[in-house]
Amino acid sequence: MKKQLTLILTLILLVGVTVGVLVLVSNMETKQKEEEARVEQEKILMSLNSNDINKIEINTANTVYSAYLDENGKWKLENDMDFEINTYYLNSLATQLSTLKASEIICPISEADLENYGLSKPANIITLYTNDTVNVINVGKLSATEDFYYVTIDGKDNVYGISADYADYLNANKNSLKSIYILRNSDSAINSVSLKAHGQTVYELKMNSENVWEMEKPLKLTDRVNISNVTEMLTTIRQMIVDRFGDEYVTEDKYKEYGFDDPEYIFEFTQENGETTTLLAQDYEADGASFVTLICKETGQIFYMQSNYTSFLQGTADAFILKTAYTCAAADIDTVDINWNDRTDAEIIINEDEGIYTLNGKSLDSDAAVALNSFYKKLTALKYDNLVIECPIDKSKDPEITVTYVKKDGTKNVFEFYKADSENYAVFMDGEYQDFTVVKKNFTAREGIYDFYDRLLDAAGIK
Repeated sequence: MKKQLTLILTLILLVGVTVGVLVLVSNMETKQKEEEARVEQEKILMSLNSNDINKIEINTANTVYSAYLDENGKWKLENDMDFEINTYYLNSLATQLSTLKASEIICPISEADLENYGLSKPANIITLYTNDTVNVINVGKLSATEDFYYVTIDGKDNVYGISADYADYLNANKNSLKSIYILRNSDSAINSVSLKAHGQTVYELKMNSENVWEMEKPLKLTDRVNISNVTEMLTTIRQMIVDRFGDEYVTEDKYKEYGFDDPEYIFEFTQENGETTTLLAQDYEADGASFVTLICKETGQIFYMQSNYTSFLQGTADAFILKTAYTCAAADIDTVDINWNDRTDAEIIINEDEGIYTLNGKSLDSDAAVALNSFYKKLTALKYDNLVIECPIDKSKDPEITVTYVKKDGTKNVFEFYKADSENYAVFMDGEYQDFTVVKKNFTAREGIYDFYDRLLDAAGIK
């Protein structure tokens, strides 16, 4: 009986001890969770509504920049500066820093060697103002591992580590505040654009007195300018942005130090307000992923752009010239005469109003008329291929192909195709060289002009 009682008492004691241990462990876990929650709460350094921030001060080693929201909700600088402000950056800074959180707590300020952390004289002091609060962020050194910045917050007791992901905002400076758009005045229209590359003028375009874009170089053109591509270029200029800024106020006497004394590219545009923007660029691999170094001549600002966003430096003159050789609706054509060396000549009469079509004097039935229409569309879809400024042929020779279009109003245009080499024809219209050659395969390739003409002959029953 005594043994049983002893066993029971022992079990009761063990249960009591176990329960006590469990309670102790539970209390320790609770306290640990409470401590973790406290630490996580302590890491929340800012808890603001970004929309309530109405003033931002950036105190750098050299200058205090003060930006405020005006009555229209737009950021303005109190400083008198010679650059456009980057309002998007200030909005982003307010958003990112309003909920700033530390990645870790380094130590209490009372135990810290602030000079060791770069906090005795902070590199940057960023102050966020609302109507009710002033929130000061003191930014020190980057950690040895480059994972975080040492930071203190006025009114808080610790030195904190802030992730390097915030670098763009913790290191806010004058360059951060500059507008990233290269176009300095978006309210004034662009009225001329030019490009020089590798010592040669690629093109010059300008708006004339009648508000029509014309080409000045390498050719003097008005009615053949590709307005669609000019408009696309103007859009590109308006959207050109800087990836990052370099030195500023670089004058021409210092160009050699920066590699701009003999630039590979000179891109220039003017605006109706009289402003000129001239961008000089060093050479680079157009297909690479590197940054291109440029300078704005007017401001002396050096900046960098990713090479895949610098297509404007790789432009060509022919991109701004209409390449369709001849355009006229069949309804407006009276006759088309074609003489070519290795095909039966064609004398085509088109009378769409009455549905009468003839080829070499033979009236065409409906099937042949369809084939004629397809051939005409193919012929008038011919485009110039290669811009060749100097006429590549001796015109004393006979043309390989001659196409004569006569409209119903009596207008006549004669196209002559001369052999430039084994692969290309030089094109003349009404006796004038058109500054382009066309590849012979436009005629000879499968589904080429010859192919469509042979189908027409077959449909018309002409051998």
